[in-house]
Amino acid sequence: MTENDYESFKRGFMEWLLTEGKNTYRGRGYSDSTVEHTHYKIDEAYRWKWEKTGEYTTEFTPEDATELIGFMVKRTSHPDRYIYGFEKSIRRLFKYFREELNRHIEEEWDHGIEIEQSRGSSEHIKDKFYPEEMNAVYEAALNEYSLPSYYRKSMTSEERNELKILVAQRLGIPKAEVGADEFKEASSWKIPSMVAVASDCGLRPIEIGRTEADWFDLDNALMVVPAEKSTKNRENWECWLSDKTVNAVSNWLSERAKYEKYDGEDEMWLTRDGNPYKARSLNRILDKLMEGAGISTTTRKLSWYSFRHGAASLWVEEEDLARAKTQLRHQSIKTTEKYIRNGDGRNRQSGGVW
Repeated sequence: MTENDYESFKRGFMEWLLTEGKNTYRGRGYSDSTVEHTHYKIDEAYRWKWEKTGEYTTEFTPEDATELIGFMVKRTSHPDRYIYGFEKSIRRLFKYFREELNRHIEEEWDHGIEIEQSRGSSEHIKDKFYPEEMNAVYEAALNEYSLPSYYRKSMTSEERNELKILVAQRLGIPKAEVGADEFKEASSWKIPSMVAVASDCGLRPIEIGRTEADWFDLDNALMVVPAEKSTKNRENWECWLSDKTVNAVSNWLSERAKYEKYDGEDEMWLTRDGNPYKARSLNRILDKLMEGAGISTTTRKLSWYSFRHGAASLWVEEEDLARAKTQLRHQSIKTTEKYIRNGDGRNRQSGGVW
């Protein structure tokens, strides 16, 4: 039974690598040779874990990966290039966990073991958003996303009436004057609030999907992630929110309460189909916003994670390591420290305001 289960798991992973593993949003996969190479490396990694633990599992954590890399460096005669092949293959596995299986795996996995070939890996390094780019994306969201069409057939008369009241309040006009044009004029705050929170707190795609509406303490400008919902179940995470984000979140919570789709739902943001957001749908939104913001992607590798890397760099440069570690919910200060090495000082020119 375990062999059958593992074959099914591996088949799904290999198909994903071939069809979209390289670029999930654009549907670009890896070459046959890369997939074959990854297949053998991941097989070997799992066999190592099964032998070590004495039991079958398809789980493979960053802690497992770090232990494996350390074992190979210290206890085997394999050259760095061979070990680096394992690192790249494991990163692909973690990407599969995050983007296809929606598991919480740190993108910033850093084993802290020096392997010469790992320097400059294009799969590990992602470009960050600079503060002015975060602001440009936020403004593009304000311009791009409006309330649902006044004529949407699925909207109930009660929902339309509630939204008319909201639009009238937002535009400062009588309810009787609200029509299709006013609906278009009154921008929805769902996507702007999502972008704003991601810019402040560096939310990963999986965290966007899991964020709950009652985590926001707007009176104290905080997003508080309860201990039972945090990665390691140790303590609450308190993340500071800028005035801009408090305003966006406040507006979205007011708007959110008008939609029947959110009745009884904890999630802060849901797709049109009522599902939590995932990396693919978020990157599709971001692609549109970057186009509207005039941000070129021809020479940079930008994705939703660029919010996280931009926020981390900004907090490290403008505050301190301890505050940045808390804001980004890093488990290890070593993860935060790498943003000192990657900083270019450009954030300071903006005064630390996105």
